[in-house]
Amino acid sequence: MMNVKELFVKMTSQILHYDTNEAKEIVFLILNDLFGISKNDLILETIVENVDLIKVQEIVNLLNEHVPVQYIIQKAWFRDRPFFVNKQVLIPRPETEQIVDLIMESKPSFVLDLGTGSGCIAISAALEANETTVFAIDISNGALEVAKRNALNLNAKVEFQMANILDFQCPFQQIKFDLIVSNPPYVKKNEMSEIRENVKLFEPHLALFVEDENPLIYYQKIAEIAKNHLTKLGQVLVEINSNLGRETEDIFKKAGFLSVEIIQDFFGRDRFLRIK
Repeated sequence: MMNVKELFVKMTSQILHYDTNEAKEIVFLILNDLFGISKNDLILETIVENVDLIKVQEIVNLLNEHVPVQYIIQKAWFRDRPFFVNKQVLIPRPETEQIVDLIMESKPSFVLDLGTGSGCIAISAALEANETTVFAIDISNGALEVAKRNALNLNAKVEFQMANILDFQCPFQQIKFDLIVSNPPYVKKNEMSEIRENVKLFEPHLALFVEDENPLIYYQKIAEIAKNHLTKLGQVLVEINSNLGRETEDIFKKAGFLSVEIIQDFFGRDRFLRIK
């Protein structure tokens, strides 16, 4: 039996590599997962029973080895929904949630998600966009297993298939899509030193990094896919490297798209392209 606020303070003080506010959020996620603790319980200093201090210390040790908290609890929140995650997929980022808002604005009938990972974009679109049919591909069988599990857990209807963006053969017959969306790998390897250890050491490099010599290869391929598989009035939405916004924009302009718009995220960084 233990006062939850005391446990919260103790765990927060033991966590390395994060500032105080981040450490507090991480500890709250853990306590919420282990004991169903709410922030109100912290204020009221609720008593929790059967606290396994050995397990708690093991979790703190993993955090101090840079293991992301989402991989420890196997859960990440995206648009207020819990997504199962493991080392096969990237951890969904809050800024990526905005791309679902952009999907909703376009009101598509058929959506294709290229490189679906955990399925967070495809599943959110299927759940939130009325009368929208969603298809998704990934090159990783492990990622597809995670995405299918999330679709089942969240009761979302998405058709998943294995396919390679860089050598794309559409597995969905002759369907034309109203919208193609993608959050492809875009971090250059020479930017790796800027990436935090918990990301660099544990999240899948296949989904993160691109070669310095051709950092926009995925966008070149997405432009080709879009030309072949979009409806005449279709759109493309992609998340981008904020340092390469204009260069990525040029790829789609050179491919013949008439409207290419850079959209900033809530941090004020160039984060998305909307292509028509």
